[in-house]
Formats: sequence, structure tokens, C-alpha cells
Amino acid sequence: MSRVERQATLRADIESCIREGAFALAYQPIVYLDTGAVVGFEALCRFDDGASPERRFQQSERLGLAADLDLAIIERALGEVAAIPEGDVSVNLSASTILDDRLCDLLVDDVGRERLVIEVTEHARIPDYEKAQHQLDVLRKSGIRVAVDDAGAGYSTFQHILSLRPDLIKMDRSITHDIDSDSARRALAAALVLFGADIGATIVAEGVETSREIAALIRAGIHRAQGFAVGLPAMLPLPSLNYEPAGTEDEANARRVRARTRVQAAMASVRSAERELDTTVASARETGVSWDELADILGITRQGVSKRYRQRR
Repeated sequence: MSRVERQATLRADIESCIREGAFALAYQPIVYLDTGAVVGFEALCRFDDGASPERRFQQSERLGLAADLDLAIIERALGEVAAIPEGDVSVNLSASTILDDRLCDLLVDDVGRERLVIEVTEHARIPDYEKAQHQLDVLRKSGIRVAVDDAGAGYSTFQHILSLRPDLIKMDRSITHDIDSDSARRALAAALVLFGADIGATIVAEGVETSREIAALIRAGIHRAQGFAVGLPAMLPLPSLNYEPAGTEDEANARRVRARTRVQAAMASVRSAERELDTTVASARETGVSWDELADILGITRQGVSKRYRQRR
């Protein structure tokens, strides 16, 4: 199959995914660290065919389908919001979606929109900030809030913050990681808190993994966070949240034991799925499916799928 044919097949697959709604949303809780109360959820897309979300969104952007996919995801989130406990529901959008006139048409009069938060990521290169500001102002008047994601990951986030004046600033996991033992990270987090206060934006920490990080965030003045330490993504119906606010070291150790048990169970499922995948790949190769075709299906590079298969033979 030629590259042109592969691209045509990929386009058809993504268009079919959008048309048929062949995806589900997992919701990761955002909590108030002092009490453990859930204040919102981030909607994370999971594709029915098992494609990597990051790679699928990159492919959609390259093929000019990002806005179509984003709008389908927003519609799904709005349809599920009634089944989600109280709190905001955040959805990541590409730059092309933010600039698409259909976004306002979809959201301005939609039920549940007042619980929606639009997240603009570091990777969203916005070519027309004036139009983006206009679009977001229209949505804000309908009760929708705006967040800038991955703050601190690169220059673009600061450009987004200065131009879009978000209601929420989501601090990148690269700053959260080891913040309890790194004075530079603590200083940057404290600076973000002061900056957020000056522009009226709330800071949310991403990628929280330990009780020590939670304690350091609270000391820095950051009281909202998401990450494996406070709640894993889950499909509807959502389970009750297991997060408990920071307590004694014994309580923290008990939470770590429970978390490790959940991870071990998840890894057992992953290994079982990998064994089934390896068998299926071997069968596909025997019938003449090429490495390039497998790479497109699995969402990894040709070299990656070839190396993986040969190592496991």
C-alpha cells in the first residue's frame, strides 16, 4: 500500500470514527486538596480501535479533521454531563477548533454548557489570537470557562495566558513532579500562584503522584490538582473517589499500598491484552499484512512495530 493510499485509509478511518462516535470518554477527577472534594473532571478520549489518543489527534490535525473530532467529543461530553457529579467538565481543544465558527454555534445555547471548561493546550498554535479572543468571549458570556493547559511546558502557554486571559491555569506535570524536593519548582509554582491571583485565574496542578507533592502544593498556595495520587480516569458510571486529604504518614502509606494494588491489577490486564495483540500481529503477518499497515493500525512507527514483534517471537 502506497503512502497516499495509507493516508486515504487513515482519513476514512477517522471520518468513520467521528461519524459513528467510535470513542468513549474517561473522566479524571480534579480535587480540592485540603478536603478531597471533587471540583471537576477532565474528559479524556479513548478510541474504540485502541489507537493512541495523542497520535490520533496528531493525525486528525494533519488531515484537517481536528475540529470535526473535537466537536464530536464536546457533543459526547455534553450528552454525559447529567450523569457526572457536580463540578466542571474540561475538554481539550485544538487551535483549529477554537477558531471554528461551529464551536459557538454548538455551545451557546446547549444545555449543560455552564459546566464546561475549554482547555487550550501548549501544543495548540493559534494563528489568529484576535478571533480566538472573540470566540472565547462569546462562550464566556454563556457561562463557559477557559483554561490554559500545560503551563510551564513551553513558550506557547505564556503566549496563550497573556492573550486569552484564562479563568484557570493548569500547571504542567513537569513542575509538579518532585516539587517537594526541588526549590526551583516550588519557586516557579509560587510565582504562578501570584500571577494567577493578579489576573483572577485559579491554578490547578497536573500530574500529582505522591502525598509529599500534595503537601508541597498546598504550602505553595495551590489547592486544586489532578493526577494518580488523587484519582484515576474512569468511564461512566463514575466510581466514588478514593482520595483522602493528606493525613499521617501511616495513612499515606496505606493509600500507596491501595494505589499499588490497583496498578498491579491494571498491569495484569495490560499484559493479557499484549499477549492477545502479539498473537494477532503474528497471524496478520502470516497473511501478508505489511509492517507499514500494522504501524498505522497500532499507532506506532514502522520500526517500533517491527522491533516489538521480532523481540517477542
